[in-house]
Amino acid sequence: MAAPTPVTATSWDGTRGLTRWYAAWTDGSQLTDSVMVDISTLSPAPNSVKIRRFDVLINGDVSVSFEFDATTDELIDRFIGQSDVTNYYDRNYDDGPNNGFVPTTTAAGFTGDLLLTSLNAASGDEVNALIIFERNS
Repeated sequence: MAAPTPVTATSWDGTRGLTRWYAAWTDGSQLTDSVMVDISTLSPAPNSVKIRRFDVLINGDVSVSFEFDATTDELIDRFIGQSDVTNYYDRNYDDGPNNGFVPTTTAAGFTGDLLLTSLNAASGDEVNALIIFERNS
């Protein structure tokens, strides 16, 4: 079987953007480094983005990790589901010194893309995410 094909929609005005992302599992196949925000497709394309906010709704046991893409990916945040419970996570990074979660690496292979990796996904699990981001100057 294959991992789910996420449904995504991204809006970008050259400075700020948002991505809506949804996936529903029909089996236990996991997503590995599924691209949520591909900055090379944004116009004008930034070198990287900083994350302002995550709103994540998880139905089921699936756990998801959000990372900046590099040879060794940089973890941004991890959200963990729970059986028979709908979990809602709201992470606002506006209080940080850089007013957003800024990538700290320009390591080998750094693309600035935002990735999602799942763990423990099973049939019937769902993830619905809203990511608000902006140009990292």
